[in-house]
Amino acid sequence: MKEYFESDFFIALAGICSTIVAFSFAKFLGRAKLLRFMPPIIVSSLIIILAIENTSATYEGYAKGGDLIVYLLYPATVALAYPLYKNTKLIRLNALEVFCATLVSTFTSVFSIFVIASFMELGEDIINSISSKCVTTPVAIEISKMTGGILGITVASVFVSGIFGGTFGHGLLKMFGIKDDISIGLAIGSTSHVIGTAKCMQVSEKQAAMSALVLILTAVFTTFLLFILQT
Repeated sequence: MKEYFESDFFIALAGICSTIVAFSFAKFLGRAKLLRFMPPIIVSSLIIILAIENTSATYEGYAKGGDLIVYLLYPATVALAYPLYKNTKLIRLNALEVFCATLVSTFTSVFSIFVIASFMELGEDIINSISSKCVTTPVAIEISKMTGGILGITVASVFVSGIFGGTFGHGLLKMFGIKDDISIGLAIGSTSHVIGTAKCMQVSEKQAAMSALVLILTAVFTTFLLFILQT
């Protein structure tokens, strides 16, 4: 029996189940007023970290199942096409705004990294790792491989960017008096990718559609821009 509990299959299953349970519990806690602004992904991540640190479990063991959840990011990103399909007319009417948001986000994100990196004297490998921070994780990983970045740093920078936008994006935009769903969706989607889009889905379908579209276009434009800069 002990051999079964130590098998790769059971360890992987435990990783998947613990992720699902932690995320479900985080969504439950999110109903509380004090935690409503926190995306479930932050709370569930903290739960898993605390569980690993305070038990005999290891990250390597958790990752055997947790990595399967990460792999699901690919089809989840593709599934964002659904709100786009439902709001095709809205997108056509705001094509110019979408194009401008994509260009501004792409150039600002990439060149701000080069400016900050130059000021802080960061190495080329670090620059290549964080230059795709505003791009959704699956695309950012491929960009990092293309440019010779460090995958761990790439994923961390994308995660931080998404978490910040998903947690504080709506509040900051409201502070500046921005209440239009289209503007909010474009702003959050172009900087906070899937995590920000998930937050938009909780607020408005229009926000989610615009956010999903601009995050896809930003990923494409950023890939081309970094490719050109590398050549």
